[in-house]
Amino acid sequence: MTRRFGIVALVVLSVLAPTACSSSKKSGPSTPTIVDLRNEKTVAVDARNNQFSPPEIEILAGTTVTWTNRDTVSHNIQKFVDGADFGAAFGVQAGAFGPGATYSFTFKKLGDFRYTCTIHTLMDGTVHVVAPRAAAVTTTTG
Repeated sequence: MTRRFGIVALVVLSVLAPTACSSSKKSGPSTPTIVDLRNEKTVAVDARNNQFSPPEIEILAGTTVTWTNRDTVSHNIQKFVDGADFGAAFGVQAGAFGPGATYSFTFKKLGDFRYTCTIHTLMDGTVHVVAPRAAAVTTTTG
């Protein structure tokens, strides 16, 4: 009888254990927050732990973004969609973007520019290039 109880207890535990510590919330990739860097003329993005950080930024046209490889492995930076128009030649191959290397690009065209490391799955980023906000116009009447 004791042996049967032990077997039943093991079966019950093996069925319930996987759900005992799980959350009712679904986990998955979180949506990155857009980092507002419109006040910067030069912006730094790190390639570290097979991620770009910050992964999504907003800048003004004319801003230079410099990516630094802070990993121990090579990465590349390529257009997420081949043929996308970044306004100039964009990207760097792995041979030129090894550990400690940098790559810079000045964004002159307005729009949303997605890029990726084709070597590492899900290593993506986006640069949102916007125009400066118009200054408030005041009028005086006399």
